[in-house]
Amino acid sequence: MAYDITKQWMRKQIAYSNQQAAKNRNFYPVQEQATQMDLWEYVPCNCDENCTCRKHGCTHHWKLKKGIRFEEFRDGFLRMFVDSNHHHWVIAFLNGKRQEGINMRALGALRVLLKLKESWQDISEKASEHNKTLFCDDWLPASFHDSMSFPVGTSIYFAKRYCVLFPDIGVPYDTASRIIMSEHLDLRDVNYVEFLTRVREAFLKCMNEHALTIPALRRLDDPQGQLPFDPSLISLPHGGMDYGTIYTPAERTISIVLDKCFYQPKTGSNPSPRNRNKPKRQREIPEFSFTTLPLSGKGQTIMVQREPPLWQIWWGDLKFELTNKMLRTILEKFFIEPGRWYLLGASMTEPDPDGLGSFVRKEFPSFSPRHASAIAAILVHDDFVLSRGRKPIELRKTDDCKKKINLTLGEEND
Repeated sequence: MAYDITKQWMRKQIAYSNQQAAKNRNFYPVQEQATQMDLWEYVPCNCDENCTCRKHGCTHHWKLKKGIRFEEFRDGFLRMFVDSNHHHWVIAFLNGKRQEGINMRALGALRVLLKLKESWQDISEKASEHNKTLFCDDWLPASFHDSMSFPVGTSIYFAKRYCVLFPDIGVPYDTASRIIMSEHLDLRDVNYVEFLTRVREAFLKCMNEHALTIPALRRLDDPQGQLPFDPSLISLPHGGMDYGTIYTPAERTISIVLDKCFYQPKTGSNPSPRNRNKPKRQREIPEFSFTTLPLSGKGQTIMVQREPPLWQIWWGDLKFELTNKMLRTILEKFFIEPGRWYLLGASMTEPDPDGLGSFVRKEFPSFSPRHASAIAAILVHDDFVLSRGRKPIELRKTDDCKKKINLTLGEEND
């Protein structure tokens, strides 16, 4: 059953999100304001009178500025979605300098930025020409339809890139808010275009029932009361830019407003002094590197802690470990032919003899075909593998899988 979305509920959720952000070392509302000023422009709505957005009082849209350089986009993307401790690592790698100390979240962002960099001029030109919001009738940019149709269960950065390219259309999520949205807005087993379509429907229903205009919806995000704007807190500021001293204009991007209805930033991972020496409980699970869902889109959350070269996985009552060498074995000995789709075949009773489930059981005697379900979801999350279908689920290596193996899993004898 979907959330009962009301104006009051949205205001409360957004304020709480900003309150939590004020306790987070990245001060995300400040970074959002800086990115808004660097990358986006607030332009007049050019839709005809019959467009849904106009029926809800729309007068302006946020869109990507023309002529934005990749480096400008990179900095705006990083400050909004990546912990500031990892900015230098990503930038150095993008500039051709191999770095040590890979962080999984930073690596996910790096992969998205590397792909964007390859064709930035074409992508930015098309994105800057699309003057629409999620509440317009023709909101979906046609030239991006295929690339935006990725499964929602894949890397969180797939969605976040579109939130910077299309600040009034894309809706971001982290692993926690994705699960909340999937459960409470009936978003299971959807791709990102379907995800946005259903989010659009849910919030339009609220706007219709509560006579909420688009300008009023934008103004629900007012972080000044929770985190007063301070330009000295901006990560990766652009030299010569006067960022001011307040959040302006009051009308924020639709992307950020809808995100904060579900997103609650972490308030720091450092223990308080009184708890610093307190022993952990037995079997306590550490902070996760990431979480994901099975490729079916159903079932319990798969939780992963990566401490190279070891991966610890919790999935329901199943707990097991993977090594970089084991993952390399799967990617190189099971997914042999480039471009070929392979069966997952993770049935506990009758696994397909040619599927990943049977391969895992044969290659690693302590594993069952069920382990393959979690392993496949992890490989898809980290962009080693693509998936398609539900019954059956099929898998194939990504085109740049070999490069990612060397980047992430190290040498064969790790």
